[in-house]
Amino acid sequence: MQLISYLFGIESDRQLCRDVHLNLAYRWFCWLPLDLPVPHHSSLTRIRDRMGESRYRQIFKLILLQWQKQGRFTGKQIVADATLVKANASMNSLVKREDTDPDARVLKQYEKQYHDFQHGKRKRRVANQTHVSASDPDATMVYRKGTEGGLKYKVHYSADVKTRIITDCYTTTGATHEGPILPARIDYLCNEMGFDVQEVIADRRYGRGPTYSSFRQRKIRTYIPLHDARLGNGKLTPTTFKYHGQTDRYQCPEGYFLYPYEKLDNGLIKRYRIMGGHCRMCPRRTDCLPESAKSRARFVYRSPHQQEIDKVRARQETKAFISKMILRKWTIEGLFAEAKQFHGLRRARYRGLQKVSIQALMTAMAQNIKRIIKQLFDIYWYLRRYPYFRKEILSAQNYQSYFKHISELFLYKPA
Repeated sequence: MQLISYLFGIESDRQLCRDVHLNLAYRWFCWLPLDLPVPHHSSLTRIRDRMGESRYRQIFKLILLQWQKQGRFTGKQIVADATLVKANASMNSLVKREDTDPDARVLKQYEKQYHDFQHGKRKRRVANQTHVSASDPDATMVYRKGTEGGLKYKVHYSADVKTRIITDCYTTTGATHEGPILPARIDYLCNEMGFDVQEVIADRRYGRGPTYSSFRQRKIRTYIPLHDARLGNGKLTPTTFKYHGQTDRYQCPEGYFLYPYEKLDNGLIKRYRIMGGHCRMCPRRTDCLPESAKSRARFVYRSPHQQEIDKVRARQETKAFISKMILRKWTIEGLFAEAKQFHGLRRARYRGLQKVSIQALMTAMAQNIKRIIKQLFDIYWYLRRYPYFRKEILSAQNYQSYFKHISELFLYKPA
C-alpha cells in the first residue's frame, strides 16, 4: 500500500485506504481479496513508526544490490545534487530556544544584519540559533533568492549517470551545507554498497577545497566547478604572483619573495609576507596595495587545497567539463522535478527528520522501480519485434534473467 501511495502520488493515508478499498487493481497488487477489509489508516502510521528509518533504508539497499548483481547499472559514474523540501510546519510555530538548548547561541552585533529572515513580504529577526519550531524541531529556516523562505528539509540524491537509477538517498535539515555531505555519501556507496565509483559530477555548491582533496585521495575524478571564481585566490592575491612549491614561497612581479609568516583559521590557511621593507620603494606600490594598507608590506593567503583548486580552475573551461555540466542538469535535476511533481516530494508529509527521510526513501524507491520496469518492457518489446535475434541477444548479453522476470510479470496470477 505504501508503494502504491508513492507511485501514484497519494499523499494522504486516509485517501490511500479509500482508493485501495475501491480500486480492484490496487487490491490485486496488495493481495487483498474482496471479502477482506482494507487496513485502517492508523495501522499504517504505527507500522511505519515501528519499522523506522533503518528498515526502509535496508529495503532500499537490498533492492539496489539485487539490481546491481543482475547488471542493471554499474554505479561507476555518479551524479549528485540536493533539493529543498518544504517542512510540514508553519513559521508561526517558531518559539525562542531555551537557555539549556545545546543549539542555542546568542547572535553577535555584526551577525544580526544577516538574520533578517524574509518570509513573503514580512521580515523577521530570527535565526536557527535563536528560534526553533515547536511543531517540528528538526526543520530549519532556509532562505534563498528566487525561492520562498521557510522551514525546510534537504534531500540529497546520488544517481547512476547512464540509467538514472538513484543509488543513494539521504535527508538532512535544510540549513545543512551540501559540501561535507557528498564525500561521506560516496564513502557509503564504496564501503557499504560495494560500488566502484570512478567519477562524480555535481554543481558548484559542492565546489570547495576539502571536497576536491578528499576525492583526490580516493582517486575519483570529479567534475565539480568552483563555488566562487575567486576561490583559492585569497585576499589581495593577484594572478601575477608565482608560487614555488619546493621552497614554499611566492614571488612578486618585481622578483621579491614572500615567505610564510603565520597560520590562520586554526592552521588551515597560510599567510605569506614580504620581508625587508621592499614594498616601501616598489614602483608598483600604488597598484599592488589598497588604500587601507599603504603603510604595510604585501601579503597573500594560500589554502591547503590550493593545488586542487588550481587544477579545477584550468579544467572547468574545457569542452569535456562543460558537457558534463550539461549532462548533470537533465540527469539529476529531472529526477527532483519528477519527484516533486508526481510523487509528492514538494512538501513533507510528516514531521521529524526520520519520518521525512522515510518519505524520501520511498519516493526514490518508486522512481527506481519505474525505471527498472521500463528496462524490462524495452527488452520485452525488442524480443517480440525481432524474434529471430532472440537466441543471439539472450546468449550474447546475458538477458536470461530479464526475460524470466518479464515472463513472471505477465504470467503471474494471484490465488
